[in-house]
Amino acid sequence: MLLKNVNIIDPLSGVDFEGDIRIKNGKIEDVVEGSLVCEPNEEVFDLEGKIVAPSFFDTHVHFRDFGESDKETYETGARAAIRGGYTHVCAMANSKPPIDSISKYEEVQEKIKNIPLTIFQSVNMTIGMKGEHLTDFEGLKKIGVKCITDDGFPIVHEDVMIEALKLSEKYGFILSLHEEDPSFIEHPGYDDTANRKAEISIIERDLKLLEKYGGHINIQHLSSKESVELIRDAKKSGLKFTCEVTPTHLFFTKDMVEKYGTLLKVNPPVRTEMDRVALVEGLKDGTIDMIATDHAPHTEADKQLGEFKSKSGLISIETAFSVAMEKIYRENIMPMKDIIRCLSTNPRALFGIKSPIAPGERADLVVLDKDAEYIYDHSYSKSKNTPLFGRKMIGKVLMTIKDGKVLYNDMKEDKREDRFNC
Repeated sequence: MLLKNVNIIDPLSGVDFEGDIRIKNGKIEDVVEGSLVCEPNEEVFDLEGKIVAPSFFDTHVHFRDFGESDKETYETGARAAIRGGYTHVCAMANSKPPIDSISKYEEVQEKIKNIPLTIFQSVNMTIGMKGEHLTDFEGLKKIGVKCITDDGFPIVHEDVMIEALKLSEKYGFILSLHEEDPSFIEHPGYDDTANRKAEISIIERDLKLLEKYGGHINIQHLSSKESVELIRDAKKSGLKFTCEVTPTHLFFTKDMVEKYGTLLKVNPPVRTEMDRVALVEGLKDGTIDMIATDHAPHTEADKQLGEFKSKSGLISIETAFSVAMEKIYRENIMPMKDIIRCLSTNPRALFGIKSPIAPGERADLVVLDKDAEYIYDHSYSKSKNTPLFGRKMIGKVLMTIKDGKVLYNDMKEDKREDRFNC
């Protein structure tokens, strides 16, 4: 396969030029500035004006399945991810039932073994996500688990968090933390009833514990200006950890809740324009490491239970790149290479993956059109719970390539399902 006349951007290798990429046997054979000569019978894609980058990695998705397969399955979630330019994801463990044991983790591995997307399945930090007793960290390490999380719930008890940090330091686990202290929350999902102190206070606590006990933490879905400032100061002092922001918190504010209602109910809630700008600035200056979608499918019925009973969360894995184009690139806040760093390079690094666009490396790539406009009127997810559905979007994923195979090709004129080769 030959990708011709593309703008190749890779923050890891430092490549940023127009040229060609040849792929053979699942790997990159050659990358040149300028042109390569086509070989006999070689499949050629002329991609003039398009961008080729390392494919995206989402460190925070909910693929439901099991007792919530009406919302999403690993298969449908994978297709939505691939459409969004992703070849790797980390799936959260707050399924029904929760994934809190070796046997349940192995059940997931059986489910996903033939899915072309690489899915790092996380396991719960505590049994039943009750925040009281830790899961079998030693056993989970032996079977290759990388991420431990009770996402959806914070670790309220400090002694439990301390023990988790010690074991994270010992075994090298990523502890992915949902930081919302419930004592500050009257009703989750809205800024007016889920005080920002819920996030700020528990981040402050966990950064102090991290400094004292070590470990490896990733702070999920930041929502407030004060949290960004806390994290910026901690990183300047030399503390090592990572953090995420969602496309939702980069795009929406609390003023839009009146228009979109429960579709915009998320945990933590979207807050003020001042908070949104602070999150964008945190991404720009490197305080925030990555964009992670928190892709959270729900049925239409789940979102129509009223203001306080409706489920929190929305789908976003298909539109993350478009949001980055509209709210970051087009507003001249960050150059393309830094956006790719936040969608690809940094999340890959968190999970120990280094695949630069270079000869001999795996061909996990995404083809992008930063200027393409389209109507987001079809979702490959089982769910449609997003305010963006039906909206005109800017910036499009054209192809997703994994191990040298084109899994998704939006440049085809075929029916939507025929755009997939997986």
